[in-house]
Amino acid sequence: MDETYQKQGYLYDDFRMFHLLDQERREIPFHYHDFYKVLVLLRGNVTYSIEGRSYRLSPYDIVLVSSGSIHRPEVGEGEPYERIIFYISREYLERYRSPDCDLAYCFSRAEEEKSDVLRFPALVSTGLMEVVSRLEENGSEGGYGAGLYARALFTEYMILMCRACRQQPDCFSRNITYNQKMIDLLRYINGHLGDSLSIDELAHRFYISKYHMMRQFKEETGYTIHSYITEKRILAARDLILAGESAKNACFACGFHDYSTFSRAFSLRMGKSPSNCKEKILDSL
Repeated sequence: MDETYQKQGYLYDDFRMFHLLDQERREIPFHYHDFYKVLVLLRGNVTYSIEGRSYRLSPYDIVLVSSGSIHRPEVGEGEPYERIIFYISREYLERYRSPDCDLAYCFSRAEEEKSDVLRFPALVSTGLMEVVSRLEENGSEGGYGAGLYARALFTEYMILMCRACRQQPDCFSRNITYNQKMIDLLRYINGHLGDSLSIDELAHRFYISKYHMMRQFKEETGYTIHSYITEKRILAARDLILAGESAKNACFACGFHDYSTFSRAFSLRMGKSPSNCKEKILDSL
């Protein structure tokens, strides 16, 4: 993880919070995390790209990045890039998933709306930022019960965001640019990870030159098609193993044809073998 994040982050069991300010423009490559991410833009000339969709952000927009989603900010000239970031563990969101309180609601709704950016009215944004300010004060002051109080404040933030998302039917940004062909291709790949996904087959299915498809895909995601498919298959296999499936069954269910190849790729990406996957996996990104 970036040293700046380590210095400025407050670590509590279920989440990490960062308040980051880049005075100078820097390139951030496409990447993904094993956890969920919420970003609140405070200021900056920023376009945020997530899985083939790009969003021109405004101050206090909330960006929702699901676990495994490939993303990056494109920061323009003109003003510093300042933001609040929350890294949220998968376990935390699973723990609070019930009919009357689902803290993953905004992420689920984002998938339905095909938009990853929340844009609330000023009054709602102000209320959410008040909770963030209290979290920052608690993180810098510490003291008696600081960890427990931080978790309570963060849970309050998530509840308020989900409530606002439920109450505001038009809260998802439509200021989106995308290549529909690439969106269809990404959706197809993620829905057919267990199938054969050769370049020739994909090009034929989507009626596109394979060379143009490969070039466009790299521009849109930062990954080659092959590396993207491999990464997504590893993540899918990881989820199956954590759900109780055997490593061997997960391997073949997710489109790998050779267990030794799968095991090497999995170990390289996850830092442990598939058979040891049920131990807690920490993402180094």
